[in-house]
Amino acid sequence: MRSSLRLRRLSVFLRGKTVYSEKFHDGVNIIHGANGSGKSTIADFIFFALGGELKDWKERASHCEYVIAEVVTPNATLTLRRDVSEMSGRPMQVFFGAYDDAMAAGPAAWNLLPYKRPTSGLSFSQVLFRAIGIPEAVSVGDSNLTMHQILRLLYGDQMTPIQRIFRQESFDTWEMRQAVGFFLCGVGGYELHNLQLELRTLNARHDEVSRELRALMVVAGSYGDKILAEQLEAIVAKSVKDRDSLVQQLDALLSVDNVEGDTEIATKAMRSRSRNLQQARREVAELEDRVATLIYESEDSARFIEHLEQTLRDFNDAAGTFFSLGHLRFEFCPSCFSPVADNPSKLHCQLCGVEIGEAPDGEKKLAARLDLEMQLAESRALAEERRRSLEDLRAALRSAQLRLRSAAEAVDSDRHRAASKREAAVAELSRGIGFLDSELALLQRRIELSEKITRLSVSKEQLNAEISKLKTRVDAIGVAQDKRKRIALTAVAGRTADVLRQDLEEQSDFLPLKDVSFSFPEDWIAINGDKNRSRSASGMVILKNGFQLGLLLTALDDRDFLHPRFMLLDNIEDKGMIRERSWNFQNVLVQELKKYTEPFQVIFTTSMLAPSLEGSSMLVGRKLTRAHPSLAF
Repeated sequence: MRSSLRLRRLSVFLRGKTVYSEKFHDGVNIIHGANGSGKSTIADFIFFALGGELKDWKERASHCEYVIAEVVTPNATLTLRRDVSEMSGRPMQVFFGAYDDAMAAGPAAWNLLPYKRPTSGLSFSQVLFRAIGIPEAVSVGDSNLTMHQILRLLYGDQMTPIQRIFRQESFDTWEMRQAVGFFLCGVGGYELHNLQLELRTLNARHDEVSRELRALMVVAGSYGDKILAEQLEAIVAKSVKDRDSLVQQLDALLSVDNVEGDTEIATKAMRSRSRNLQQARREVAELEDRVATLIYESEDSARFIEHLEQTLRDFNDAAGTFFSLGHLRFEFCPSCFSPVADNPSKLHCQLCGVEIGEAPDGEKKLAARLDLEMQLAESRALAEERRRSLEDLRAALRSAQLRLRSAAEAVDSDRHRAASKREAAVAELSRGIGFLDSELALLQRRIELSEKITRLSVSKEQLNAEISKLKTRVDAIGVAQDKRKRIALTAVAGRTADVLRQDLEEQSDFLPLKDVSFSFPEDWIAINGDKNRSRSASGMVILKNGFQLGLLLTALDDRDFLHPRFMLLDNIEDKGMIRERSWNFQNVLVQELKKYTEPFQVIFTTSMLAPSLEGSSMLVGRKLTRAHPSLAF
């Protein structure tokens, strides 16, 4: 299955009314009209509706409220809505279905998805990537590849300097351009991208463990050298021995009959210790209940995660089987074994009669898969949170149990205690026992700190080993894919050269043309090794658009390209282009693309429509004029 994106319909709204609405088709789409009639405005709306970032709206466009686009992908037909705003990072509403169904559905049927990747759930770019049929793109530093970054290479606008391959933006890096270019050329593939995503997750976990470990080591540093487990065990053993000795002395002192009776001070102390015991019992009981509950929830969560993983595997296996075999025809009902009447329509399920559409994997299947993936991601995050909470609760329970034991022993001693002249000695022994109890509680916390440091150290070592192993695999695949990179980039350069050789000879800045070279990270194209080969601005426009067309043609030739076989050009006559040269490029574009039956879509705007294309089915809508521009208000 090749990745693919095609725009079916675009509508722009103002005060709830449509101010522009046109249908688009597979293949070449031409928006034509006079200069200043709003062609670029429609191109901007297409870019924005598909996920591009746009803040500097043209004057008429800035008054509009929202845009809705219906798109067709290999996995589903989706309807997308975005509100027009000068703010960046606008979210997108997605409806899993066609435009007419979306307009008839209520607000609850739409899914509001954020621009940036959330902690849980999916961004709209992730959903569109899955629908288009490309793997989730890896991140570059702290930034994720998004639909906006992909569209920067697919949209030739008028505002970007003509020397650039990518649409210009303020915050841009060579790493991002390289990642986008190589990604769309299929340099990396599914395996490498999946490994890189896994590596990103492991690195994030490693950073988290390292931060927590550093914080604990700072706390441990304040204890000096008394933090090692073997040292703590020795100190605890000595403190327990000293405490037992004091308890024996206290028991011996209290075993002698008292003749003076209880004092008021002793009575108050006994009541206080009794309250402490009750409080300690309640605390232990509460913690034991919370630990038991969390263990049950963790076990239940583990079973649910296992169920989701199996369901997702079964779902993908079923989708793969369906893609290979198509709809299954039943002679007998799998439930009651009665004969099944044949349904002649291939667009309806033979058993239940529900419409299933033409696509091998429709909107409901995509929505179901995305829902499973989101549930699985959220469940794993919750499971990890429960695991950490359980560790903390168990540590708190151990401390509470130690306090309970101390409180119980204190109350037990009170049962044999009598206030007398021995009270001073009893008080002194009790203070000593209390001091050792406090010391043991502190030592228990240090032991827990030491155990946690040990666990985190082991976890960090394991993560280091996994990261090292994964990096080795990534590097090995990277080496193997150097060949793929050379093949893909050489093919793009060759197809671009083929297009440029068809430029009008009397206008061409490129002859003699020996070779084309380019750099995604450095954002340039060169003829015969010369980045400034063209002697005219219009020649640079031909060079830039020729490269865009060469990239698309290579993607149509090569199944391994992740390029969505979509191109949007709004600069064909830019920079003083004479009409004959523009006509020639339009004809070259159309003739080159006529050779392909694979799904693709090109949308371009022109104020100099080639005579051979007049009245063509490629035209979208009416001819735009200044008096009757694209936005009707």
